[in-house]
Amino acid sequence: MRKNINKTYHHQNLRHTLLENAEKLLSERGIDGLTLRELAERSNVSRQAPYHHFSSKHALLCAVAERSFDDLNDLLDQAGINDATSIQERLKDYVIAYVRYAAENPEKYELMFGAVTWRNEPSAELTEKGHATFRRYTHIIRQLKEHGDMPDYFDETRMSQITWATLHGLCRLKTDGVFVSLEAVEEMSLYAAEMILSVLKGQK
Repeated sequence: MRKNINKTYHHQNLRHTLLENAEKLLSERGIDGLTLRELAERSNVSRQAPYHHFSSKHALLCAVAERSFDDLNDLLDQAGINDATSIQERLKDYVIAYVRYAAENPEKYELMFGAVTWRNEPSAELTEKGHATFRRYTHIIRQLKEHGDMPDYFDETRMSQITWATLHGLCRLKTDGVFVSLEAVEEMSLYAAEMILSVLKGQK
């Protein structure tokens, strides 16, 4: 009986173990260096074991990206965005937390928003988590509109897309190595937030 219990326990936790080790391999070797074979060896399981949980490398990468969105949203929660004294401060807190996550997790950020996952039929859960994270940003922009910091005729979705593109570009410049200093990137992200706010106010 104890043997069966241990087998069940191992099976239930194997997916978690595989994902934990996948993130380590991703950090060490990048996307190209993360393979199901290497993952099996790192996890001390047979080469076929990972396929019980991930049908392909693409499925594995999508699963890592899904976890990464969870991590980003946890970071946004910890930043106290919803507790900020003003909606303007919420925007700044979001920007700082977002940029910091991208800077500290470049490989994960690439999976979250890069072509390797999104051009090859992303999983339904990845799509939902990605859109949910963007909706969180859109909610802040909508609150700015309701607060009177942008004209009523502005579409909050389009404004969110445009301003988020600026934020994403800053993150990519950091993760691609164009900008090296995290402190400088965080300072630029605050300027980006101020720019967004000034643009919105200037269009009234």
